[in-house]
Amino acid sequence: MDCIRQPKYLPARKKAGDLIFACVMHPEIENILNNLDPEYAVPAPVMLQNAERILNYMDDIYLERTGKFEHTPAESLYIMWSLEGLEFHIECLKNGRILYTFRKGGAGKIFGSDPINKFMLRLENYLLAGIC
Repeated sequence: MDCIRQPKYLPARKKAGDLIFACVMHPEIENILNNLDPEYAVPAPVMLQNAERILNYMDDIYLERTGKFEHTPAESLYIMWSLEGLEFHIECLKNGRILYTFRKGGAGKIFGSDPINKFMLRLENYLLAGIC
């Protein structure tokens, strides 16, 4: 989660004028945390950070996204994203790695597991190659 130094006033029981700084997270991540299934473990912070980074990237490039991250019984966060004949299966694992499969038209397929920085480069390259 990206912590943005956004001032918030403390509740009335605190001294007037006291400020706290809160983390601002992607609304989808906030929704996952607010609707956790009691049978699943709480997502690891690294999973949430990786999922948020992916969501922010998708939002930044303004591509339509119909899928949403889901908290899975395997203690991961998973999203399936389709775009103009491209299909992306992305899973944020609790060890900090990203498990992925990219498909184009059901034929071409790239898959693997990478740390977030390497994954983001791979996703960007695949998007450029697949859309152009």
